[in-house]
Amino acid sequence: MKEEKTYQEYQVKTAGITGLHTMLCRSILKAYFVVIAVVYPLYAPGGYVQIGEVKYYFFRNVTLVMLAAAGGIIILTALAGREREWIVKHYREMSVTDWFAYGYCLAVMLSYLCSDYKQDALWGEEGWYMGAMSQIMFVLMYFLFSRYFGEDERKTFTPEGKSAGIRYSTLEVKWLGIWLCTSVLVFLLGIANRYSLYPIVMEGQTETFISTLGNINWFCGYWAVTAPIGIVLYWCSRKGIVRLLLGIYSFIAMLSGVTQGSSSAYLVFLMLLFVLLVMSLQSDEKLYRFLELCLFFTAACLAAGFMQDLPGFSYNYWVNASEERSLITSMLLTSRVMITVFVLLAGIYVVFRILGRHGQFLTAKRRCFFSVLAAVVIVASCVLTFLLMVESEMIQFRDVPGTVERDSYMEIVFNEDWGNGRGATWKCGIDAYNSMDTLHKLVGIGPDCFADYIYDVPELAERMVDRFYDLRLTNAHNEWLTMLVNTGALGFFCYVGIFATAFTRYLRRADEQPLLYVCAVVLLAYTVHNMVSFQQILHTPYVFVVLGIGEGVARGWKREKSRAVW
Repeated sequence: MKEEKTYQEYQVKTAGITGLHTMLCRSILKAYFVVIAVVYPLYAPGGYVQIGEVKYYFFRNVTLVMLAAAGGIIILTALAGREREWIVKHYREMSVTDWFAYGYCLAVMLSYLCSDYKQDALWGEEGWYMGAMSQIMFVLMYFLFSRYFGEDERKTFTPEGKSAGIRYSTLEVKWLGIWLCTSVLVFLLGIANRYSLYPIVMEGQTETFISTLGNINWFCGYWAVTAPIGIVLYWCSRKGIVRLLLGIYSFIAMLSGVTQGSSSAYLVFLMLLFVLLVMSLQSDEKLYRFLELCLFFTAACLAAGFMQDLPGFSYNYWVNASEERSLITSMLLTSRVMITVFVLLAGIYVVFRILGRHGQFLTAKRRCFFSVLAAVVIVASCVLTFLLMVESEMIQFRDVPGTVERDSYMEIVFNEDWGNGRGATWKCGIDAYNSMDTLHKLVGIGPDCFADYIYDVPELAERMVDRFYDLRLTNAHNEWLTMLVNTGALGFFCYVGIFATAFTRYLRRADEQPLLYVCAVVLLAYTVHNMVSFQQILHTPYVFVVLGIGEGVARGWKREKSRAVW
């Protein structure tokens, strides 16, 4: 009784997530989460005609209402309580990720104030809308979800001060489950569309548009944030119906990723398999689950190839913009190599299981062996990546004439035509930043003002018109490079700091809170995908929601540790 009373006194003394305003903010965020996770992906009233603008206005209006409601409640509560220490306590509890988020918000505001293109800097380029208002909304979403979305779980404590409660963040997992249920519908519809089946008639339908998300790049962006949630949850899950459902989800997500058409999905697959392999060296059980996910991937490739032969099914995205067959997709869907890989993986899995059942397969005792294996996989992956870069002509070899002192030699040249012109857009971004004055190199030319600036610089404008004709280049097709041009070194440093610190912190604490594995991998998947892509309204808001959920779990873990010490 004494210990229980002490803990109750501790709760009264500390300003935890309690009170009426907290309950109201949680209710608002949960309602918003349902709208953004369930309604938003499926919302496409006009088909594919102006779908980017329709999605943006839906997101903007719903988010502004949520921010106004939750922000108003927080401000009124602070004023009514007349709590002088409220701001001080808030800043004392901030993490390094919080500080980077604050810094990024200030950098965006400063970039807007120093921009020569105020209108686009405020709301963003037409059709993209990644201006200052969107960036600030993303940051505010992060802070609200990190402070109010999760429950302050009532945990019991032993006399020694150790928590006897459940360490797994079950509440957040249940809400993520709602998100995954909707994403299954999105993925299944995308798979059907890719095989020329259209259960839902969408105005403006072509092979480049699938599901209810539009262009395959937009679809792949949503997939890159959402699919890893279910895949990593499967890797973390225990036996039972939940694991079975997550296994089905993982298979559907992988099938969707293989068939959707955008090559950036393979970067996410490569990252997922590599990171999960490294993390799976912790225990036998996790290594089994990693092998199961590898089997799911190869099975998805085989299923994608098999579906082509079914009556009424016709895979309709064999060619890319340059009218050349996609090597990776072609290999995965038509090559018999995948059958061999599947059989080989299945054999390895069965052998490992038999050895484990007899106590002869212990990952902990063979960590050195598996570390060497991981190193071999890393080297093989690097070699494979290099070969793919050569095959896709991302890099080329040029014969350089020799001089009197030396013979001719081969020089590696970066191909600007690579990736539907991504090489040219990257070079344009670098040249744009180098052409800025010192002030704008520091603060940028304004959020989402990439196009405004490059078409104001005659040399850059002429190059872009010669290469892309009447198409308007609105970003460098590399999120970090675009961020550097738009918000300068300050915004770039803070933005990268948000993701780098969150990933490091979440991964370090993931053993105590397994949900942090999910959040960390999602952040990495988003970053890897956007190295060849861009911010857009269908996946960037979601990654900030995941950031907020992860930060909330990390803060809850920290509170639990402090209570245990108390």
